[in-house]
Amino acid sequence: MANRNWNNTNNDIKDKYGDLKVNEPNPVNVNPQFTGDYPPPKATTSKIPELPPSIQAATESPAIHRPPQSPGPSLGPYFQFISTDLNKMLWMGSALIFRHVSFDRPNIEFICDVKVDYNWEILYENIFNLCAYRVNIFIELRPGEGDDKIIWKIDWGDKKTDGSFLIARLDQKWRGGFFSCNGFDAYVPEQIASNLTYSNVWNHLISIHEETPLHLLLWGGDQNYIDFIFDDIPFLYAWRNMEWNARWTTDFRDDLKEQVEQYHFNTYAENWDCRPEVKKALTSIPSLMMWDDHDIFDGAGSYPPLLHDSPVMMGLFLSAQKMRLLFQHHTTLEKAREHQMFGYQGYSFFARCGRYLAIIGADGRTERDTQTVQHEKTWDMIFDKLENNLDNVEHLIVLFPVPFSFIRVHIAESIFERLKNLPNKWRRLPVVKETNSIFGLPELYDDLLDEWTHMNHIEERNRALLRFQKISQQKKVRITYFSGDIHCCGIGRFQTRESYQPLPINDSRLMYQIISSAIVNMPPSNMAIRLAHHFKTKWNPVDNTEEEMIDFFERRPEDGRKACYKKFRPNRNWCYFEQCSNIISSSVTVVQTSCLHCCPSKNNHVVPTTLGPTSNQQGKGSQHAPIHSHSHQKLCQEQIQTDQRQIGTNDLRIRFWLESANKHRNGRRFVSYDLLIPNLK
Repeated sequence: MANRNWNNTNNDIKDKYGDLKVNEPNPVNVNPQFTGDYPPPKATTSKIPELPPSIQAATESPAIHRPPQSPGPSLGPYFQFISTDLNKMLWMGSALIFRHVSFDRPNIEFICDVKVDYNWEILYENIFNLCAYRVNIFIELRPGEGDDKIIWKIDWGDKKTDGSFLIARLDQKWRGGFFSCNGFDAYVPEQIASNLTYSNVWNHLISIHEETPLHLLLWGGDQNYIDFIFDDIPFLYAWRNMEWNARWTTDFRDDLKEQVEQYHFNTYAENWDCRPEVKKALTSIPSLMMWDDHDIFDGAGSYPPLLHDSPVMMGLFLSAQKMRLLFQHHTTLEKAREHQMFGYQGYSFFARCGRYLAIIGADGRTERDTQTVQHEKTWDMIFDKLENNLDNVEHLIVLFPVPFSFIRVHIAESIFERLKNLPNKWRRLPVVKETNSIFGLPELYDDLLDEWTHMNHIEERNRALLRFQKISQQKKVRITYFSGDIHCCGIGRFQTRESYQPLPINDSRLMYQIISSAIVNMPPSNMAIRLAHHFKTKWNPVDNTEEEMIDFFERRPEDGRKACYKKFRPNRNWCYFEQCSNIISSSVTVVQTSCLHCCPSKNNHVVPTTLGPTSNQQGKGSQHAPIHSHSHQKLCQEQIQTDQRQIGTNDLRIRFWLESANKHRNGRRFVSYDLLIPNLK
């Protein structure tokens, strides 16, 4: 155990004012073995104050309370997709169901034309007066194209519920949705949150699902915003206002742990069961999820050792991990490996989606510190999965909650690093304190350090990029990165940079970064978007490779006019993706314009971008003609084409659905922008 008499330890851990230094080891937790490894609390007779009564938050959603309310006697079912087993011809998934301990286990029934096997597993016999069940589901994977509808019915004893979801047959091309940031953080004014609403973009996603049912829903992080825990739990509110040295050496008490776990549990229950749009998705579209910092606390993992290894912050992390594994992955700390999650200390997943599509989700929070995102042993496990499980896969989606490709802001990083290292005496000055987070560091410090392109993480990222390039070339698999986190949308791209540049369909270094965020949270300001465009957006990260954020959004979704800033859009959004067959010409269009991006032409369908179709006037998804119709034909100044051989390809179509920032007479409209990513020949 760490030395508890830290006042007598080496003065090197304190500055000349007697304050603990942020970059030195935490004196009461010098050498933690894993994230969440905090020393046991000291014996005490004092009692942690109880949580205050819940009251409805001043937002549009009647389901949101502060603190979150305890759930009723039943929750679920919430469906999760795990993988397809092509040898056994099985679709594999699970359902998470909670029932009050005073009731018997409910009965579930599946009605469909295919064989369904399932078994029950108890995850927790009693967790806040509920029994947590996992139903392991194995569905016959039929050959051919088309979908199989799986109707489920649950008899709870005192009520009955039902619903359905679709699974793709063996040769059916998969359709899915992707988003992140399912809530408002603590810095969004209540009036803005009420104006934007929790449900508007969700309702659009559901409307598309009702027209063209999704096989899969990818949640890219920040499924819940736990930020308010520091206001709602009295002890944590007092803790954040403690004197600096006391704050980072305070015990994580057992009675505090119980309150924190209950807060997390109630937050999941309230957001997932009381918000009808979220409940509809969870009960009708099998999900795959990867968490991010707000599922824990803002910036989790990106704080210096004094904070990162403090007992309270480690205790908060471990509680968040327990509830994340339960709700997001239908498992426990003890059973996660048995349930196919892998990692050195973290919990990543690999999912095979039929013949030609695979998804790997990388846990970028559990092993994160100021220098490392993922342990080298975890990287080895990731690439071992890819070496051995990509036979016949044509497209690999890599889910990184934080964008793998993004702008670089070295000047800002240096400024905030200097501010972070200021003596605590200066951080207490009113003018500085107002710009700090609740943890006493500059507000943007952890946001910048979260990024893969931060100077502390770029070498790790580039080593991983080289390994992804090797996998792509060896396995002939197209790799695309899906990410969220930044509250706006954009597209990055890696590609070969040589004197002879291969065609896109032959370029194993061609990898797109899809950034879709947020489905609920407030977008950045127009000023922030303009500023982002002035940072470095194009460079060469490794040999023979060019990386850039591309000019993708040619038109504004509000009125169809030309956009001045084309790399990022400050609009809430979600992303639709689907596999599709395409016959393309091998011709390539080289665009000699400032945008450096291929626009549609008759002979080039490799990377088309379009505006439309849009939603209808009621804000619902529509297959009808777009409200706005635009032509991009005159943007290209010069075109150079090669031979005209016809090539069959299975592409990945990406469709960004953007919510208009302006309210129209009949609500906010939704406009789509398309990207077609070819497979690798």
